[in-house]
Amino acid sequence: MSLLKSVWISGLLMLCALASAQQTGTYRLQVDDVIRMQIYNQQDIAAVLLIGVDGNISAPFIGTIKAAGLTTGELEQVLREAYMTKLGLRDPIVSVTIDAYRRVRATITGQVTNPGVFDMRPGDTIITLYTRGGGQMRDNTSDLRRATLRRKGSAEVIPIDLFAMLVNADMSQNYEVQDGDELIVPEEQNNRIILIGRVPAPGVYPFKESMTLMDLIALGRGEIEFRSRLSKVKIFRAVPGRPGDYMRIEADLVRFMNNGESAQNVKLKPGDIVEVPDSGNINFQQITSIANILFILDRFGLKLSPLGGF
Repeated sequence: MSLLKSVWISGLLMLCALASAQQTGTYRLQVDDVIRMQIYNQQDIAAVLLIGVDGNISAPFIGTIKAAGLTTGELEQVLREAYMTKLGLRDPIVSVTIDAYRRVRATITGQVTNPGVFDMRPGDTIITLYTRGGGQMRDNTSDLRRATLRRKGSAEVIPIDLFAMLVNADMSQNYEVQDGDELIVPEEQNNRIILIGRVPAPGVYPFKESMTLMDLIALGRGEIEFRSRLSKVKIFRAVPGRPGDYMRIEADLVRFMNNGESAQNVKLKPGDIVEVPDSGNINFQQITSIANILFILDRFGLKLSPLGGF
């Protein structure tokens, strides 16, 4: 099942759960909800009431009643007892329905298909907000494991692992959305491969599982210039346990294409830097590409290992 389909199904399940909660009366009233109260055969006792910031309503003829935190069924019982006690009504049939839910607006930003501010319903969760944001970017640049949540009026940043929710069904962080929440889905910085040298479209490309040299070169517009030296393709790969150091791996794609030597079509890893060198003539475009990649490495505090270099 694709990740996008998993997101859609998760969102649908959450919406179904909310609908079920409201139908079975488990939703608890909150400040700014608007309710409609009626009593059977008592036309004078009917009103549309806003739950105030103190959590109370002002019910006709009996005054202040605490409503926030109660279900509609529980509030009906409280009102029934109050009308029996204060007005002497005999076994009144009280009805409480929700006219309008409090307004909840939440924001999702970053690497999602449809970032923006959305009106949410009470009971909506992180997954609901993520689904409203359209899910991850098509080029898989979303870092789902390192999303963050900011609450309104708070400087605290709450880590959110969307990957665990969507793929592993771990809902321990699927918090209910509050008014003013901001969910931030950052860009994946480590799941990248850099292609430089004698290719039509050098650049930074997203890594995909089981990606090979030829897959990456195809992303570089799939054409190799006649001056490309495919027998000396170089891969610069991070040295395990030595952050910032790189080793060099050489591959002969001519042998792969002519003789089918699959070992030369090296499987790539996230963070690899692949250079398709020039055939030997000086090429200032290639020099510029190398200079740019050195700038990127320096920016992140990285350096090439003595095991290899450009």
